[in-house]
Amino acid sequence: MSKYPIGLLSCVLLLLFQVNSVLGNEIEEKFIMAGLVNVADIDSSIQVDLVNSDPGKNFFHEDYYNGLQKAYLRKEVAEKLSMAQKLVKAKYPGYSLQILDAARPRSVSQAMYDKMKGTPFERYVAHPQKGSMHNYGIAVDITVVDERGVELDMGPTPFKKTRVELYWQYAKKKIGIEISAKQSTNRKLLAEIMQQAGFIPLGFEWWLFNGLDKQTTRRTYPIIE
Repeated sequence: MSKYPIGLLSCVLLLLFQVNSVLGNEIEEKFIMAGLVNVADIDSSIQVDLVNSDPGKNFFHEDYYNGLQKAYLRKEVAEKLSMAQKLVKAKYPGYSLQILDAARPRSVSQAMYDKMKGTPFERYVAHPQKGSMHNYGIAVDITVVDERGVELDMGPTPFKKTRVELYWQYAKKKIGIEISAKQSTNRKLLAEIMQQAGFIPLGFEWWLFNGLDKQTTRRTYPIIE
């Protein structure tokens, strides 16, 4: 029989479990060590669905974040995102921003690039040598969901699609099939809200916005490796 009280052992085991839950994710540790903030600590109303933590939701079919479901960004970018959320809520109270990806270590970008190199989707993964704005904690992949948590239809997207759906989207784009009027309206809503909050859009990726320009970013912050 143990010389320690059962209650004490239970408390110690619980504490170890909690510590492991907080510090056991190496990706999250990198973000914390780099000085990034959990967006939920700035604005808990912003929804998060990190697609790169779920093999079924990204076109790499990999879990690159070890199951992490907390979005990290530079504090000033997270604060801009909170402003964008308030703008969404003011216009459509039932709507919410939903983060699909945020900060990303360069090591993850390298793995993504290696997997996509030579495919039609290579252009959607920044070359890791220079580092993407995700690698600085400046970029966010984002969409809008309605009061039921359903994403507004923005048209073609690389997220939450099967291989067949991805290639069908690509084929339609190549032959010139345009997005619908509703999809265009939804994209415009997202772009206007994000730009009002100080974000910079990336033309051919409707979901991607930078919280700072590239020159300022590279002068101010180090890459998260």
